[in-house]
Amino acid sequence: MPGSYDVEWWTPYFIPRPRQWHRSRFMLYGGHVYGSLEIGWTTYSASWGIGSGDVSYEGSGSFAITHEPAVLWAAALSQLTRRLKSALANPTVFNRRVRRLIPLDARTGHMKRKWTWPKGTRPPLSRTELALLETACERGLRSDSWATLTSASYFELVDRAYDSAFPEMKDLTAREKHSSKADSRHGGLLDLPARDERAFREWFESRVWSGTHPWEIVFGHPHGILFSPLLNDDGTWRFHLSVDSPGLFLHAVQMAIALGEKGVPFQLHGKNDVVATLRGVDLVEVGPYYDQLSLARLRETRPDAIDHVRWDAVAEIYPITPVQRSRVNHVVQTGTPAGWTRPNTATTAAPERATTRRMAGG
Repeated sequence: MPGSYDVEWWTPYFIPRPRQWHRSRFMLYGGHVYGSLEIGWTTYSASWGIGSGDVSYEGSGSFAITHEPAVLWAAALSQLTRRLKSALANPTVFNRRVRRLIPLDARTGHMKRKWTWPKGTRPPLSRTELALLETACERGLRSDSWATLTSASYFELVDRAYDSAFPEMKDLTAREKHSSKADSRHGGLLDLPARDERAFREWFESRVWSGTHPWEIVFGHPHGILFSPLLNDDGTWRFHLSVDSPGLFLHAVQMAIALGEKGVPFQLHGKNDVVATLRGVDLVEVGPYYDQLSLARLRETRPDAIDHVRWDAVAEIYPITPVQRSRVNHVVQTGTPAGWTRPNTATTAAPERATTRRMAGG
């Protein structure tokens, strides 16, 4: 694989049944060849000791096992070997045949998010709200840093953020809202004296809260909405708002608008990405693999949008080049790609190209 630090290569698709095409890949490292078969959202792994000949199977990731690994690999290796021999005998014919026969359901591509929404769906972030967000973020960047900060003043901001995003909780206290929404691993934040600026600063600088989640004011996976204070070199305070879970993006925008209206010195991390997602102009991966939108699902929700998918180039397989062979030999001898230097290719007749599947977009 061009650009990969390790010696890795894609091999032919494993096709147990017509129209069921599954990616396979291998890696050479530490005297072992490691293989992976991607069957839907499940990856089946195996390793082969080059010197010992020992074979082991290493689970299937976090999803349910639907195949017996040893049986699956026996069938796959027999088929992959046969297909590799065919590819190397005549790469042009083999690659052309793959491009012609591969079903769309086995391919990967990208499309704008708005085309994945049901027809007639409006963007979650309106143009009016977008203008308010831009104004709020600009004001947050221009606002003066705070000279002091206590837990009480921090929770006043958190309370304002909660009210903007979750108006149904307006009658609750800031601590009650925090208890309802935040990560419970507060690292001592809730135990600080409410109005003691020195206690807050000493606790913050001690970093005893490292490894906990005191700033995750809305819990999410892997992270939700975080609102954290930042201590400047001159001893003043600013704030950092971030969001990781797409389902919370709009809530974070509402919080940012409320903080900006109050003149809080803050910055919304990744604002452009958040806006692109909520306006539906970012790209969504389409494909049969983990965390991709399946073509079957797209056919259900927006069959007219399939024409908007920009499909990745179909992978191709070619014989190994002299430069690649030199790299492989180095890893066989040393176990690692570290220390390999590219040989002088001035006398090499053919330019280097991808050993196996070229994954460039197209």
